[in-house]
Amino acid sequence: MPPPLRRRLPPLNWLRIFDAAARHMSFTGAAEELGVTQAAVSQQVKQLEDWLGIQLFKRLPRSLTLTDAGIAYLPQVRDALDRLGTATEQIFGHHGKRAVTLRAATTVAALWLAPRLAAFRDRHPDIALRLTTLYAPVDFGQDGVDIEIRYGGGTWPGVMALKLFEESFLPVCSPGYRVAADAPFAAPADLQRHRLIHVLGEREDWGGYFQRLGLPAPAAADGLQFDSLLIALQACAGGGGVMLGTAPLIDGLLLEGRLIDLFGERLPARHAHYLVVPDGSESAPEIAAVVAFLTPG
Repeated sequence: MPPPLRRRLPPLNWLRIFDAAARHMSFTGAAEELGVTQAAVSQQVKQLEDWLGIQLFKRLPRSLTLTDAGIAYLPQVRDALDRLGTATEQIFGHHGKRAVTLRAATTVAALWLAPRLAAFRDRHPDIALRLTTLYAPVDFGQDGVDIEIRYGGGTWPGVMALKLFEESFLPVCSPGYRVAADAPFAAPADLQRHRLIHVLGEREDWGGYFQRLGLPAPAAADGLQFDSLLIALQACAGGGGVMLGTAPLIDGLLLEGRLIDLFGERLPARHAHYLVVPDGSESAPEIAAVVAFLTPG
């Protein structure tokens, strides 16, 4: 692969000084804010103008004004500085707090983990717990991730794995869909007459569900198809059809009445979700606190 093209950017400090000078409309005011001399501000603004090949300020006897180029450039510079500052604060600005990064699949993060984070923050205000759903093609523990929620059999090399919860699957729909449906819901076999919502790539699907019951599975093309469980849940809660829900992830939607358990029977999943920590790191106090909070049993 060829090396990336170098961005044509002036030095960051020149941009900071340009921003300060424009806010004060004074080299002296910018110098006082930044803790440098007025001559240093003037010199670096001139260097920036030379680098750009255009004048940014009109130097008047007792004041400064922006040129047309300066007026056009200033909001772009400020936006870039603001975004850089925000990103730096969000990623690195823990102000002495111990930081822990926890990685989970998007569905688990949204439906199971996120509702618990406020309680963790209240109990451990000294720990900055950061949640990520980004999976990178590198070994776990080598990409800045300290803890991971992983689905599987619970035996992976080089890690400590603690079971969080097991999954089960159940047909669900919205109250509105159930009332408006033309076909009955007397038994699982009746689902073959309803509009089914399919989530492509999920561990358990309608094909496996009907196979376990010894029933033929309708074609996915006859229903609605999504590549995201979260989007499928929204479609189901909105009356789009019947989907194969995953407990306990949908327990909140069931309690709220947005979804209905159609038959009161759940099929167990083949594996479970585990809290996974690289060997040797579980003794760190901040990691131990996260582990103890999420696995109270």
